[in-house]
Amino acid sequence: MTKGTYIIAEIGVNHNGSLVLAKKLINMCKKCGADAVKFQTYKTDLIVDYDVEQASYQKKNTTNETQYKMLKKYELSHKDFEILFDYCDKLGIDFLSTAHDIESLKFLVKSLKIKTIKIASPDITNIQLLLHAAITGKKIIISCGMSSLHDIDVALSAIAYGYVYKNLRYNPKKHYNFFKKYRSVLLKKVNLLHCTSDYPAPLNDLNLNVIENLRNRYNINVGYSDHSNDLVTPLIAVSKGAKIIETHVTLDNSLCGPDHKISFQYCDFNKYVSNIRKTEIMLGKKDKKITISERKNIKNVRKFLFFRKNINKNTLITDDYIIAKRSNKGIPSSNYSAILNTLTKKDFKKD
Repeated sequence: MTKGTYIIAEIGVNHNGSLVLAKKLINMCKKCGADAVKFQTYKTDLIVDYDVEQASYQKKNTTNETQYKMLKKYELSHKDFEILFDYCDKLGIDFLSTAHDIESLKFLVKSLKIKTIKIASPDITNIQLLLHAAITGKKIIISCGMSSLHDIDVALSAIAYGYVYKNLRYNPKKHYNFFKKYRSVLLKKVNLLHCTSDYPAPLNDLNLNVIENLRNRYNINVGYSDHSNDLVTPLIAVSKGAKIIETHVTLDNSLCGPDHKISFQYCDFNKYVSNIRKTEIMLGKKDKKITISERKNIKNVRKFLFFRKNINKNTLITDDYIIAKRSNKGIPSSNYSAILNTLTKKDFKKD
């Protein structure tokens, strides 16, 4: 990953099942300066029951059909992903994809040989998938929308168990505190993304202070999966310490599909990335030092001590006699205390 904020452009299913559209989106993200694009890899039959209704936000943005029918329309084949993976490699942008089921996970790891597995918020309680992901030894980025700290404790403990023991015999009660026991393993392998799982997420539900809370509690790298559709949000998240920022992108907000309306088009996503990079520059270093740009101004704006009025020899110098003025000669104003309450050795005129 980059030394700065790792920016993931979430294409998700905004390709609408078209490789042509998917490639156009990859090109857009590369031009905007994203570090990675991310897709959704799944087998519809393995992740959703046939008659489950769509989520409320999905109903607003697509036709009134079951989740199964909707997801089936956007399901890409393994061959499609191989093509997109190679296309990303050619353009020099990282390919990521969320593994929604174990079959898809195995494909991503064994066939595409991806280095990092993404786990979506709905699967933070899917212990089976978490264990299988950790057993691969690959790095994991996991979003924690719709979860409590208890849910995250369990999820990270399961992941730590999978990394360390390489089997599926995780016991939530017996191994509950594994996230504490194996912090060093999680620090090397896991990135936890704060997330509010609504589309768009209401500003009063973003709770960006959670980023600091998660980092302090788990002592691992923390990022932010952004569903706010607001250009200010990632800047605050980066200021709070987010190392990864993920947000949805589209070619056209008017396209039919569950995520297009809450995604960034080219112009705004370009600003989104640019503003994050500016924020990194503005945040700078933690050490407080005189900067190079400041040094050239010191000699003309720093103040030195002057006599406010005439003063005779052997007079006690009180505050009434002293004033600080901008100058480039004399006694620095920082020496005020050393001058106060001393006696003059000769007569001095004002200034």
